[in-house]
Amino acid sequence: MTQVGQHVTTPHFGFRDKRVVVTGAASGIGRRVAELLLEAGANVIALDRSSVDLAVAQFVRVDMTDPATIAAAVGEIKGEVDVLLNIAGVPGTADPEVTMRVNVLGLRMLTELLIHRINRGGSVTNVASIAGAQWQAHLDEVQRLLVTPDYVSGVDWVRDHPMDGKRAYDFSKECVVVLTKQHGKFLREHGVRVNSVSPGPVKTPILKDFRESVGPIMDIVTRETGRDATTDDIARVILFVSDPVLQWLNASDVQVDGGFMSGLVGGWVKLG
Repeated sequence: MTQVGQHVTTPHFGFRDKRVVVTGAASGIGRRVAELLLEAGANVIALDRSSVDLAVAQFVRVDMTDPATIAAAVGEIKGEVDVLLNIAGVPGTADPEVTMRVNVLGLRMLTELLIHRINRGGSVTNVASIAGAQWQAHLDEVQRLLVTPDYVSGVDWVRDHPMDGKRAYDFSKECVVVLTKQHGKFLREHGVRVNSVSPGPVKTPILKDFRESVGPIMDIVTRETGRDATTDDIARVILFVSDPVLQWLNASDVQVDGGFMSGLVGGWVKLG
C-alpha cells in the first residue's frame, strides 16, 4: 500500500517528446518536476543558477536577479517549446529586492520573452504560494507594480516601496497570482494557457528559511494538515495543471496545501 507522501509510479502525462522549460530545476520542487518530466518522456530544458545533474536535453545557466542573463538564457534556448514551468523562487529571508526580482520580475520577463516561441496548445504554470492568498485585499498595490512595463522599471517601483522580508515574500506571491490572471488573456491570444499553483509548506532545502520568515502560521498549517508537503506532492499537481489535455483550465490558481485554506472557510482549521 502506498504511504502518504511516498513517490509513486508516474501516471501518464501528455509530455512525451514535448519541450519543457523548467526554472529552478537544480533543487526542490523544480528538480522533482524535472525528474518526473524525464520519466514521462519530455525533453527538459533546465534553467538555474546552479548546475543540474540530470539527463536534460539542455541546461541553461540563468540568474533571475539579472535581466541581462534572462535575455541571454532565452537566446540560448534552442527552437520552440511547448511548456514553461516558472518554479524558481526565494524565501522571505532573502533581501526584499532580490525576492521581488526573482519571484516576480524575472518570472514575468522570462514568460514575456518566451511567449512567441511557445507552441499553440502549450501552457505556462507559475508557482505562487498560499502566502499570496490575500491578493484581493492588496490588488491596487499589486496592479501598480504589474503595470510597470519592464524589469528595470519594476525594480525602480520596488525601491520606491520598501518592504520587510516577510511582506516582500507575501507580496511577491500575490503578484504571481494576479499576473497569472492578467496573462490569461494575453497568452490565450497565442493559443497558450497559463495557471498558477500555490503550495503550503513543502519539505525542501529552504523550508527552514520559510519557517523563519513566515513565522508561527507555518507550524499551524503543518499541525492542521498533519504534515508538510513533499516535493512530489507539488510536482505532480504542477504537471497535472500543465498537461496539454487540460485545454479549458486557464488563468486559475490551484491551492495545494492539504486543504488548509479551504479548512479556514469550512471551519475545521483552527488558528489558535
